[in-house]
Amino acid sequence: MAGLATTRLNCATQSLALPPALQGRVQAQAVTMAAPPSGVLPRESMRDAVYQAICQALAPQLGCGLAQLAVQRRAGQAPQLLRNGQVLPGWQLSISYADAMAVWAGTQEGAVGIDVQGPPGDENTDIDAAGWPAVAALYLEPDAAAALVGLQGMAWQRGFARQWARLEAQLKCAGLALTEVHHRPPGWNAGMVLADLPSDSGALALAWRASA
Repeated sequence: MAGLATTRLNCATQSLALPPALQGRVQAQAVTMAAPPSGVLPRESMRDAVYQAICQALAPQLGCGLAQLAVQRRAGQAPQLLRNGQVLPGWQLSISYADAMAVWAGTQEGAVGIDVQGPPGDENTDIDAAGWPAVAALYLEPDAAAALVGLQGMAWQRGFARQWARLEAQLKCAGLALTEVHHRPPGWNAGMVLADLPSDSGALALAWRASA
C-alpha cells in the first residue's frame, strides 16, 4: 500500500487527451515530477506522487475523502484501488514511468493498460550492435515488427518505442506478462481499443477492452 515518502517531489498533473472511443470510459493523467536538488528522482517517492494523483482525481467521483483512498501495489500484479483499506471491485488501474514522468489510467468499464517508452538509445547508438532489432523480432507482433522495416537511426528507435509502448499497454490490458510473441495465446488482444496519445516524454499508448 502507498505510504508516505521521505522525499517530497514537486509534481504537475495533466489529464491526457483521449480519443472519442475512450472518453467517458477511461480516466488518464500524466504526472510530471521536478527533480530534487540532488537531481535524483527516488522511485518510491515517484510512486507515492502518482498514487496521490490517482486518489485526488478519483475521490470526488467516488464521493469520499482523499484519506479514504489508497493504491496497493503487489509484485507482478496490476495496482489496486482501495477505499477504507478494502479493494474497490470493478476498478482497474495501470501505471507506467519514463524518466521524470509517470502516466496512469483507470476504468470501471473493463480492463485498461497504459505505457510510456523513450527511445532505447541516442543518435550514437548502433541499434544492430545493441541487439534491438533482434528484440523487436522476438517480442513484437508481426505487423508491429513490419512497421520498423526500412527505418534507420533515430527513426527506427522512435518507431520501436511506439510499437513497444503499444505492446506493453495491450499486455497490461490483457493481464499478461511479457513473453516472446509465439508464446502468446491466439486472439490475446482481440477487441481492444488501442490509442497512441501525445506525449513529450516518448511514445505513449493506451489499450482498453470492455468486460466480456
